[in-house]
Amino acid sequence: MPQGPESRATVRTKLKVALRVSSGGLLFIEYNANMRGKFIVFEGGGGTGKDTLIDLLKKKLAGRENIVYTRDPGGTPMGERIRELLLAPEAKEMHPRTELLLFLAARTELVEKVIAPALQAGKTVVSNRFALSTIAYQIYGRQQQSELPLVAEALRYIARGVVPDICFLLDTPPETAIKRARKRPGEAHRFVAEDLDFQKRVYDGYKRHLAQFAKKGVIIDTSGPIENAWKEVEKALQSYIKS
Repeated sequence: MPQGPESRATVRTKLKVALRVSSGGLLFIEYNANMRGKFIVFEGGGGTGKDTLIDLLKKKLAGRENIVYTRDPGGTPMGERIRELLLAPEAKEMHPRTELLLFLAARTELVEKVIAPALQAGKTVVSNRFALSTIAYQIYGRQQQSELPLVAEALRYIARGVVPDICFLLDTPPETAIKRARKRPGEAHRFVAEDLDFQKRVYDGYKRHLAQFAKKGVIIDTSGPIENAWKEVEKALQSYIKS
């Protein structure tokens, strides 16, 4: 184990996070202060602008080799196979617990093989979704709130102390967002095809738990021009990504 000032700094960081948990804050107690990189996550329902804003970030940071872009579920060979299974139309008959466990399995692969190694190497990781989506979709969307304490423990277990340094929650009313998502070319995947009541529950889950799943949560209004939302994202990222 590390000795001296570094280990004391780690203990202080864990204590601060633990205090936030005790007051209704972060659910991830074991935040790893030794991960030198920054973890940036974009969250929100379908049609809120995640792909668009991440593409704009990629253009802004083009050519940089110390940035890793990924998605959840996905991001690894096994994770992508699980993603295909989860989004397939026939998966609509899947039991909610099966769905939940498959998402957790894909995230385990992503954390172990992509996110944690990159952060430990000092790289910046940008992910399209992370743990908060599980709460929004599999707990609130599927009306499984009684399972929240158990799922929170599972999320802690698989995250290896990985906590988003900043999480952008893209905020567009569900009625508007789902219309956008369903206008995309190709067949809408099954989560986009869910009814409006489901989308409203997902929206509620995101709003209720943002503060628990990131060191800093930022709500970005994406109901209007995407250029306005991008300006807010750029401003918020100034202290996380150097120009």
